[in-house]
Amino acid sequence: MNILKEVTPKILVLGDLMIDHYLWGSCERISPEAPVQVVDVAKETTVLGGAGNVINNLKALGADVSVAGVIGNDANGKELREMLHAIDVDSKNLITQSGRKTSKKSRVIAVSQQILRYDKESKDAIT
Repeated sequence: MNILKEVTPKILVLGDLMIDHYLWGSCERISPEAPVQVVDVAKETTVLGGAGNVINNLKALGADVSVAGVIGNDANGKELREMLHAIDVDSKNLITQSGRKTSKKSRVIAVSQQILRYDKESKDAIT
């Protein structure tokens, strides 16, 4: 859907790209090993996060989007590139930094309530 009917805007998004990862399930018991909830995972989803949210919104409005940023040379970086390619985003200005982790934020959700988030990311300056 292009709400700007006359022209397709070309927009460069510069920012912190990441993967948002969700584990959806239910919780009906407590672990015998520690006083924590046990989540029976029923569904797992991944979406673009961080600046990727902006990219998704711009694509939904009909924009032609390019992205610039830094990701790691890792499995999450490969997955992020594939996600961008799947929605036809130009990623030629995406820099892969060796030794850097591509950010992935994982959330565990049970009965519509987030009960845990864990992050895999680099907090070091970009070099």
